[in-house]
Amino acid sequence: MTLFKFQKIEFYLKMSVLAILVCLTSATAKAQKNKKQPKTASEVEYYDEKHTEYENKIYDPDIHTVIIHARGSELDWPIINLSGMEKIILRFDDLSEDVRELSYTFEHCTHDWKKSDLLPMEYLEGYREDFIRNYNFSFNTTLSYTHFMLEFPNEQMKFTRSGNYIIKVFANGKQEDLLLTARFLVLENRSTITPRVRPSSVVSEREYMQEVDLTVNLSSLQVLNPYNDIELVVLQNFRWDNVKRGLKPSFIKDNQLVYDYQGELSFDGINEFRFFDAKSLRYRSEQVKEVVREADGYHIILTPDVRRSHLVYEFQNDINGRLLIKNDDMQNAHLESDYVTIHFSMPTDAMLGHGDMYLFGQLSQWELDKKFRLEYNAETSNFERNLLLKQGYYNYIYLWKPLNGGEAHTDFTEGNHSQTHNEYIVLVYFKDRSSFSDRLIGFKLFNSFNN
Repeated sequence: MTLFKFQKIEFYLKMSVLAILVCLTSATAKAQKNKKQPKTASEVEYYDEKHTEYENKIYDPDIHTVIIHARGSELDWPIINLSGMEKIILRFDDLSEDVRELSYTFEHCTHDWKKSDLLPMEYLEGYREDFIRNYNFSFNTTLSYTHFMLEFPNEQMKFTRSGNYIIKVFANGKQEDLLLTARFLVLENRSTITPRVRPSSVVSEREYMQEVDLTVNLSSLQVLNPYNDIELVVLQNFRWDNVKRGLKPSFIKDNQLVYDYQGELSFDGINEFRFFDAKSLRYRSEQVKEVVREADGYHIILTPDVRRSHLVYEFQNDINGRLLIKNDDMQNAHLESDYVTIHFSMPTDAMLGHGDMYLFGQLSQWELDKKFRLEYNAETSNFERNLLLKQGYYNYIYLWKPLNGGEAHTDFTEGNHSQTHNEYIVLVYFKDRSSFSDRLIGFKLFNSFNN
């Protein structure tokens, strides 16, 4: 073989290797270009998974201020009667630049918030999903957003079964492109509930725990085996993280189920909720240390919160963890209220143990959301968190969640008092074997102060 042929073969080999390298480099660059970059590392943790979780949850970082309530008052809990004329209203804001076409659907759940075995045709009358047509654009705000509002049941969808439900809101007509889920309840009132709240009957717990005693009357419903077919659920201030369930009646008399325990149906008394007032950016209200206008918008620095675990109980009016979107300077609170960065901080004079501190209330969707977990600043000895929130009046507390998996509590942050005015909700479910569903047959809302 001549020298020329060797050189020719060598030339073609070099060109082939070069071509492969160019292709690989181009493919890598294209993949990097097309790869969606999250805004922050935390958004990878909070928002990447889009599978449905049957809780109050925001799956998209551009969705803010999700509020669901019964029509009448924005402070009402989201529960309606199956045979009544009541409506539930869902509101939320989309801070993305584009106006997205959003849809919604409903899913029926078990008493403990798992997907039920019912098919949509068994609990819905009408369509299976529909568009959210009611939306408006914000105005007179430094940060633009689209405000969505939905009222249901409506002409497109009605409920035919009682029980627990979630509403799912999604984009682009694809349920896997999930934006949010929110819980609500549909009731068929077939029982009466007589409650009583008192300091714990356990002597060592009387100063800091509240005990709930109940009598449930099933006179309007025939239940053959109430020990197995009735499920009692008790919530404190609409908190699902410390809900009491799985308790059987202490005894049954005729059609009356009596729940009278010593300790089993007790809750930490916690403390009255903290608050801050961001209804105006023109003046500093109570708890507001400073209002600052920065390049990225308004900032409200709150007065540092004091740990109350060592303080005596002091009554103050609150709205039991809720929030109210309000603007003292504008007429339309939902469209003219601005988004403001709120600076929370709590100085600590001692280590609180192995765990995490969370801001909790309706502002966190009543969930221990990692977005609301505070970070410890070693330089200032403060737990701190900055949150983008809409103008309004907010209640909140600090919860401490042990790393060992124990229940979140207020022992280190707020303290616990049996005198605290807490709201309680009792839910009674009938495990209907004929319809393979958990029917919600009883509901009672009451305050520990005036029950």
